[in-house]
Amino acid sequence: MSEAGASARQVVDGERLSIFDIWRVAVDGVGVELAPECERAIEATHARVQEWGLRQEPIYGVNTGFGEMIRVAIPPEHGSQLQYNLLRSHAAGWGEPFPDEVVRAVMAVRLNCLAQGYSGVSIEGAHLLEELINRRIHPIIPQQGSLGASGDLGPLAQMALALIGEGEVRYEGRRRKAAVVLEEHGLRPLVPGFKEGLALINGTAPMTAVAALALVDSYHLLRLALLVSADVVQCLGGSTQPFEHRGNALKNHAGQVSVARAMRELLAGGSLARGHEALMEAMRAQAPAGAGVVDTKMYLQNAYSLRAVPQVLGMVVETLDFCRRAVEEEASSVNDNPLIFDTPETSFHGANFHGQYVAMACDYLNIALTEVGVLAERQLNRLVDPHLNGALPAFLAYRNTGLGLGFQGGQYLAVSIASENQNLAAPSSIKSISSNGQNQDVVSMGLTAARRSRQLVENVGTILAVAVAACRQASHLLPPGDAERLSPVVREFHARMPVLREPYRDDVPLNELIAEVRQWVMGREARAFLEAKVVLGERETP
Repeated sequence: MSEAGASARQVVDGERLSIFDIWRVAVDGVGVELAPECERAIEATHARVQEWGLRQEPIYGVNTGFGEMIRVAIPPEHGSQLQYNLLRSHAAGWGEPFPDEVVRAVMAVRLNCLAQGYSGVSIEGAHLLEELINRRIHPIIPQQGSLGASGDLGPLAQMALALIGEGEVRYEGRRRKAAVVLEEHGLRPLVPGFKEGLALINGTAPMTAVAALALVDSYHLLRLALLVSADVVQCLGGSTQPFEHRGNALKNHAGQVSVARAMRELLAGGSLARGHEALMEAMRAQAPAGAGVVDTKMYLQNAYSLRAVPQVLGMVVETLDFCRRAVEEEASSVNDNPLIFDTPETSFHGANFHGQYVAMACDYLNIALTEVGVLAERQLNRLVDPHLNGALPAFLAYRNTGLGLGFQGGQYLAVSIASENQNLAAPSSIKSISSNGQNQDVVSMGLTAARRSRQLVENVGTILAVAVAACRQASHLLPPGDAERLSPVVREFHARMPVLREPYRDDVPLNELIAEVRQWVMGREARAFLEAKVVLGERETP
């Protein structure tokens, strides 16, 4: 499935579903269309399972109890009731519901799994899920309640309630009874056949969906962090040598080389950042040969927050790419159990529902996002600290420093969030607690990890918004004429911002300004600009 351009319908065929495909369905509101070949596979598998159920073939979830109760044989006359009981008993979620865009992503990812025809869902069930997406009917899915072991059982049970006409949905911004909304749309609730309830909930769609959306945002935040890095290097008159290709290539990491190239492109055309030869010449002028020991006040190389950008953000590039691969493979996998093959004997009783891949990917992602925030906060510190920011006024106050406080409060905000992020980055995937009568004795906590990714995206977006605002403020406070010496890309980014066209004068609460900056930098215009200007890994180097 292509990443280029959004269409009226996203074809769901069980094949590769990219994080950008998921984003288009979830955020852009694109509808879905089940591929015809998938419909035939779904119908054939469902018919096979119904036949086996009537014959009382011993297959998990068809004519057995669930989890540790697999040893209990269930006669065929209870086949449908067993599925109703499963959905109702596992719909035990709690807490704030996921927003509509996450619910859309969850439904799209689950439909892509079912489309491959190994789960046993009916074509009516698959089409009903398709209709909910296309008619923008969003089941209420609380965020708490998943162990990520037999998939995200609780959240998917909440989704499945709507399909059987129970529970609540959000439609046109209002919470309403699912049965009422289905009736208004002429949609018949699903009467689940053998295994059908299990097929709907025994997978990793919620953690995968949340992770996919967080990853799309993370690529944007990475590009924004690079723009901020280039801005800060210029405002502080830093060295350009740490971004030259030859030295970075000797480190042997593709992400580092990519980031160094991106920094060169972002700095190109500006004259505030200085080449190494110019720095050497300036130092020679301050300490000519034979002058003895001289404090030149010159820095041939900068602090790590300026100099180590390729090393720090280079690993972030590679982490995001690794996580993207894991999440996209999961989104296009058959994460269910059992998998229905040609005969009862060959059907696969395993653990494809387990969320370890997504859980560990999100743990890695969370470390990477936290480091993006740490770097941005340290760069912000160098902009505001009167002992480090060169010719800029203390805390970027506009005139009358001391009377004016500038961005002092903004730095407090960034530091507090950076500290909070370090707690959120603690891994979830290793925090297994046994449940289900010791049947689920190694669980992934994948949705917990993915929810942390989503929170970290929000948090790092705020840190970067403060840093962007500080950079724009600094551009107003540079010595006369220096703002015109910023690189064209940075100047264009500043010019496009509808905020801070004039310096901040302590004239409004700073959080109002930060909120406006944040809304813009996380919005569509800034995303499109950065995607065009900051290219990672797609071009030859140098």
